[in-house]
Amino acid sequence: MKDKICSFFILLPFIWLSTGMLILKNGDKTMVAMVVISIVATLYSYGTSSIKQNLSNKMLWLVIVIAGYTIFSYTYHGLSSRELRAILASLLFLLFLPSQLITQNRLVIFVVLGSVVSSIYAWYYSVYLGLGRSWPINPIPYSTLIASFAIMSLGLVISHDKKRVKALTLFAFLFCCYALILGETRGIWLAILMALVIITCYSMIKFYRPKYWLYLGAFILLICTVGVIVKPQIEQRVTQTEREYKAIQSGNLCTSIGLRLQMWQAASILVEDNPILGLGDSHLKKIDELYKQKRISKCLYDNQPPHYHNQYLDRFVKNGAIGAILLIALLLLPLSKLKQKTITQQYFLLGTISVFAVASLTDVPLNHGQTLFMYFFYIIGVGCLPLLKENVIHD
Repeated sequence: MKDKICSFFILLPFIWLSTGMLILKNGDKTMVAMVVISIVATLYSYGTSSIKQNLSNKMLWLVIVIAGYTIFSYTYHGLSSRELRAILASLLFLLFLPSQLITQNRLVIFVVLGSVVSSIYAWYYSVYLGLGRSWPINPIPYSTLIASFAIMSLGLVISHDKKRVKALTLFAFLFCCYALILGETRGIWLAILMALVIITCYSMIKFYRPKYWLYLGAFILLICTVGVIVKPQIEQRVTQTEREYKAIQSGNLCTSIGLRLQMWQAASILVEDNPILGLGDSHLKKIDELYKQKRISKCLYDNQPPHYHNQYLDRFVKNGAIGAILLIALLLLPLSKLKQKTITQQYFLLGTISVFAVASLTDVPLNHGQTLFMYFFYIIGVGCLPLLKENVIHD
């Protein structure tokens, strides 16, 4: 009983990520307290023995480097304190986390719980209250969280050997698909579709079996069924996209898509000012200068973009080439030893990284506290654990 209580407190950050952080607007701030509780519980139960084991994980050293450069950037020219707080809290949690507590049964609980809570949240505000996309939490990064839970649910459907767990995680996946459509975030729709294509191709190549074609057909049928249920939301978003496209053709770049195009163009100009270390918070002053020079439009200037709706360009502008290289490393290095991981880890890595990599084309998921915790906990903490025996990760 004592061990179960200690394990609960040690894994409290994972539990909070699947519950409270999906409900509270500032849930990522509360996560810091959860990490502190987890570390205290770990020290009480295991002492510092887990630190040595975790430091053998090369990806953790990358997080240490990223944390160090983020502190430097924050001190040198200013950056978001929320981003810094999430990175440091994640680093400390992963440093102390006893990896033997991560089992597939617990992952099923975390992922299904997160899928259900996030889906109910989307339904409550979009349908029950009739607020559309006016959620207390920004619907764009929130949709990234939903997409991550969706793709991990799908990974568990494929990798788990128990039929009841397959059924449970399949329903979790469908709930998330429904919630994603309610979120009406086009960039995340593209991200989840690309992740599904990548997961399907990977499964066909690595574990070729005729039944995967049946799985693929069943998934397509189920997703289409969900699409029919929320057909009005899809049609509304498609119609809006057509209107914006026509507006851009006529020279009006002050639409949602048009502003993104302008942001990308402005970012390509701003990187020239400090290509190595970036501009930090001073990028907004440079926006003012570009407007005075009549190099950007008034609607973009009035928007005063806190970021540039592209993670790669945004990181280049604010953190320079060093920050951009570290970003690419964070997305690609976890895949370098994919074949050495368990099946569950492989799907978590491939699917979630695909979601974040594609979502980063139109948003900045790694600038937000909630999505940063999601990425670090599941990619570094679960996907890149030191090689575990199959019966441990599969419980």
